[in-house]
Amino acid sequence: MGQRKMRAVFQAVQVIHRCVQSLKVAKQASISSLSIRALSGELLNSPVVEDVFAAVRALDSDALKDFLAGLPDSVTGDSRLQEVQNDLESLTQTYRSTEPLRSEYDHRNSVVKSTVVQQRVRLSKGRAKQPQQNIEYTKIIDRLHVVLESYLAEILVKPQDLFLHEVFLFDMKNPLKETFGPRPRFAVERALSSPFDYLISTSETSGARISTKQPATAILYQLYLESGALVNVHDLWHAFYAVFESDEGEACDEQMIMALFYRALSELKAFGMVKSSRRNVDHVAKSAWFGL
Repeated sequence: MGQRKMRAVFQAVQVIHRCVQSLKVAKQASISSLSIRALSGELLNSPVVEDVFAAVRALDSDALKDFLAGLPDSVTGDSRLQEVQNDLESLTQTYRSTEPLRSEYDHRNSVVKSTVVQQRVRLSKGRAKQPQQNIEYTKIIDRLHVVLESYLAEILVKPQDLFLHEVFLFDMKNPLKETFGPRPRFAVERALSSPFDYLISTSETSGARISTKQPATAILYQLYLESGALVNVHDLWHAFYAVFESDEGEACDEQMIMALFYRALSELKAFGMVKSSRRNVDHVAKSAWFGL
C-alpha cells in the first residue's frame, strides 16, 4: 500500500510538471524540485500549484481542450473529469463562434473603474458583464478546478504520515553522507589498527594486543604508531621480529618473517604513510599521523 501511494505521488509530480510546461507558468520548476516538495508534504500548497490553478482558470475553451487532451490517463480516468469534458464539448457545440469561450477569470474580462473622492482618483478592478455562454463556461472551469484540487489533495499526502513509512521511505542524512562522501583514510587506519573489526576472529585473537594472528601490515602499522617522526628500519625490524618470536618461539622462520616485513613496509609506502628519509638512508620518515 505504501509503495502504491508513493508511486501515485510521483505520478502526480509528473502531472504537475507537465502542466507547468504546457501552461508556461512563470515560475518554472524541475521534476527534482517538485519531488523534494512532494516528499516533504509541501507541494500541494506550494506557489507552483497555485500558479497552475490560476493559469487553468484563465484558459479559453480552445486552450482548455488542448490542456485536457495532454493530461495522462491517471487523471482523465476520473468520471468527474469526463463529465467536465462532455459538458465542455456540448457547450462549444451549442455556442459556435469564431472566438473561443472565456471565463470571468480571463484578464480580458476585467475592467478598471476610476472614482474621484476628495479630489483624488481611485482605481478599482471589476469584472465586465459576461454573456450567458461565458457564465456557463466559468462554471465548467470551477468544476474542473474542484476536480483537479481534489485529485491532488487525495494523492499528495505527506509520506511521513503513511503507515510504516520507515519501511519504504529513507530520509536519514548520515548514512547517505558516508556513502556519497566516504572517508577512505579513516577506513584504512581503522582496518590497520583494529583488523579484527573486519576479519573473522575468535575472542582470543580479537584483543587489542599485537599478535601474529593479525596481518603483517597491521602489525607493522601498530609498531609504526609507537615510533617518532623518523623511524629506524633496523629497530622496526627487530620489533616486528620480536612479535613473532614471542608467539612462536624457536619455531619462527626468520627469512619468512623478513619477507613479511618488507612486504608490509612496501604496503605502508603505497598507502603514503612512510617515505624515504633524506637525512639517514636507514631511516624512513612518517608522512601521516593517526587521526589527522
